[in-house]
Amino acid sequence: MPLLALCLKHLRKLFVVLPAALILASCSSPPPEPSPQPQPTEKPEEGQTITLITPDAGNIDSSKASKYQIQTRLTDFHLFSESEGLAWGVTKNALRLYLTRDNGKTWTNISPASAVQFSSNPVYGRDIFFTDSDNGWIIRQTFGMMETIVLRTRDGGKSWKISPLSQGSKISSAYFSSPFKGWLMATWDTEESRESKALYMTDDGGATWKTIMQNDQYSPNSPHPALPVVGIAGGVVFRDGETGLIPLNRSKNPKLYRTVDGGSSWREVKALPASGAFNNYDNVTLGKPEFFGPATGWIPVVGTRKNTAGKVYNGYFTTNGGIDWKWAEFNLGLRTGDNEDVPPTFLNSNDGWIINGNVLYRTTNQGRDWKSLPASTVLISKLSEYPKIVKLQFISKDVGWLLIERSKDKRSILLQTTNGGINWRVM
Repeated sequence: MPLLALCLKHLRKLFVVLPAALILASCSSPPPEPSPQPQPTEKPEEGQTITLITPDAGNIDSSKASKYQIQTRLTDFHLFSESEGLAWGVTKNALRLYLTRDNGKTWTNISPASAVQFSSNPVYGRDIFFTDSDNGWIIRQTFGMMETIVLRTRDGGKSWKISPLSQGSKISSAYFSSPFKGWLMATWDTEESRESKALYMTDDGGATWKTIMQNDQYSPNSPHPALPVVGIAGGVVFRDGETGLIPLNRSKNPKLYRTVDGGSSWREVKALPASGAFNNYDNVTLGKPEFFGPATGWIPVVGTRKNTAGKVYNGYFTTNGGIDWKWAEFNLGLRTGDNEDVPPTFLNSNDGWIINGNVLYRTTNQGRDWKSLPASTVLISKLSEYPKIVKLQFISKDVGWLLIERSKDKRSILLQTTNGGINWRVM
């Protein structure tokens, strides 16, 4: 081979290998968040100021820890306990992921490498999942390519490892029942009320994945029936390593499917009562199920009518691990406006919250009655500035977080309550 051709061949190999090597090397330890620089040609994505400390300080606020402040736009969060939580957003296609262990007083930047780009804001339960503050996963979908990247950490984001998932479909849901066992639901060829589906499983924390269900050849009489093509997947959830649920939505006739063998076989839950309520709507959608414990859980249900703006929320509740379900009428009326897509949030089978306008309502009897909480001047003031509710979550009867935003100028702000929603503060 001529010398020039040989050199060109080696150069092509170098350009293929070098980007992957740079991503792997840069994910081993996330760099500290750089001080923000003025961007005269681009409006900054801002929110409240948060105090960051270096990762090697272990997120412990002390006089010895190096600290600095930044402004950032947050787009989602997740609570682990009353004092621990995650918050994140995407700035210039790079994920900014922050962890607090001291109730939001200080934060640690646990972002993966900036070389791992994101075209949209990651959503918890689809693109990000943590079982606790140490063990977490980030699913980065490379659009137009036949591979999905899964990043994983076992030390609270101090380091990240990468593994590939060779599939070219859209990951619609992610769930881990332990630091080792987890699932990814992929969907493709989606039409109005049907789509192909595949389920991938890992039992080594995400290092390797295998296909355990694919419904291209659906056979309900098989000893291991797959999910049917009919129905749009609403989010997969597992109670433990074997028992899982997934809703399949189709017009006003949604179905719920259950597995007891880790996702290999799925069968319809026949005891799902409609209570005649579905007849009042033109479309009924089951949201992502949520387990409160080994036996109890709930599913949000939203109904809409043609030529009528707004949505009506109700729910299903289980007390035996998803075998049987009870219909719960919430009597919330028609939700309209910017926040009509925000369902109630429940801590357990009885205690729930919802914001209507600038008033927070609470139920203690599974949604039969909702009582308005005393007016919070902070909540009223901030909702007037940031009218869009991104997420509301309570981790106990006292502690909850609320993320609100003003979309037109890319600003958001995170609030916290420590007395059940009566008073709020900016974090």
